[in-house]
Amino acid sequence: MKATLATILGLSMMAAPAAAQWDPGRVDSHAPIGVMGDHRHEPGEVMLSYRYVYMGMKGSRVGTEPIVDEAIVGPSGSGFTVTPTEMPMQMHMLGVMYGASHDLTMMAMVPFLDVRMDHLTRAGDRFTTESGGIGDVRVGGMIAIADLPSQSAHFNAFFSIPTGSIEERDALPTSMGEEVQLPYPMQVGSGTWDLHPALTWLVQGDQYSWGFQGNATIRLGDNDNGYTLGDQYGATLWAARILNRNFSAGVRGEVRNTANIEGTDSLAATPPTFVPTADPNLRAGTVVEVGPSLNFYVPRLSAFRIAAEALFPVYRDLDGPQLERDWTLVLGAQVTPVG
Repeated sequence: MKATLATILGLSMMAAPAAAQWDPGRVDSHAPIGVMGDHRHEPGEVMLSYRYVYMGMKGSRVGTEPIVDEAIVGPSGSGFTVTPTEMPMQMHMLGVMYGASHDLTMMAMVPFLDVRMDHLTRAGDRFTTESGGIGDVRVGGMIAIADLPSQSAHFNAFFSIPTGSIEERDALPTSMGEEVQLPYPMQVGSGTWDLHPALTWLVQGDQYSWGFQGNATIRLGDNDNGYTLGDQYGATLWAARILNRNFSAGVRGEVRNTANIEGTDSLAATPPTFVPTADPNLRAGTVVEVGPSLNFYVPRLSAFRIAAEALFPVYRDLDGPQLERDWTLVLGAQVTPVG
């Protein structure tokens, strides 16, 4: 991994024109809107942001192969009693960035989630559970590593605060109208203090740019319910081209590996054999996604930026049966007030 990263950074240094300077005012100076903590700000500069994220999940997978819902529940005596069939998730994220100095930019992000999961029972009945609320607030800073001609690199030192609920409840067909603890994917927080380190490298050419970010989510200890969500490691690479002063178009690829949950929810209302989402050993997997992006930038309008990105899976290997993500849409607006 270290050798690969060194190769990427070395190639980026050779690829950039030595005479040019990094231009933070270009339309492609920001990464695709789905990348967090991608750029720094000048001292005293403030940026406000809003992101809308929609994730569509439908159908399940075991390893790299899809499996139909009816095969998961199976006949009496085999398989699970219930299986999820679809899970649309929406998130609204508010963010603020502040240039504390030339080498340090502070950032805070507050997510609000809305989750719905549809289910199929062995008897052929269908039902839906819902949850939502504020997620885990993320704060931290971006620390400059290098400012070279046409390039910028920084280290992301973030952590998340366990503000999101891990006790979301809803009524099940078997709970006689009483609201009970929902399985892991329906919880809107981790319940733990988590570290989110990342390394970001940005390169600008004459009419193009590209960037790389390696990132991780590292959970610290068990939460109050006795379990720990799996750690996550990922990397993303993107490239963009300037179409005109106000528009740039790009493409991004991302690989993400997630570990299984450690421990068991002490408030779990259903056993792991009842529904796949209640099994902590069916949450791991590796996913590779690719998709287009678009940036629209108006420097005269208080440095106003509108951006969009869509990601689609090209490879999924899941400990399953596990719901698979079919597509992700991210829409966002960023404004930097100028004096």
